[in-house]
Amino acid sequence: MKRFLLIAIAMVSAGGCDKPTADECRQAITNMMTLEHTDTNSRTFDIEGEVRRCKGGSRKATVACATKATTLDELNACDFRKAKSPK
Repeated sequence: MKRFLLIAIAMVSAGGCDKPTADECRQAITNMMTLEHTDTNSRTFDIEGEVRRCKGGSRKATVACATKATTLDELNACDFRKAKSPK
């Protein structure tokens, strides 16, 4: 039983290594809002739901790309805003 538990934990850990952190997602979302000129509404918009969605459905490379983007074209090339297709 212990061996099965260790293998299961290792598989979960290995599968999650391409997931961004909450802080990385916040930075990417904040940059996206700045590029879209929607950052002035951030006082009334709670981004934590978006951060959770980003953590669960994005890859680190995509989030890093969105964080580094300086134009909307660069942001669009990152595919950061694409919703995950339902299974």
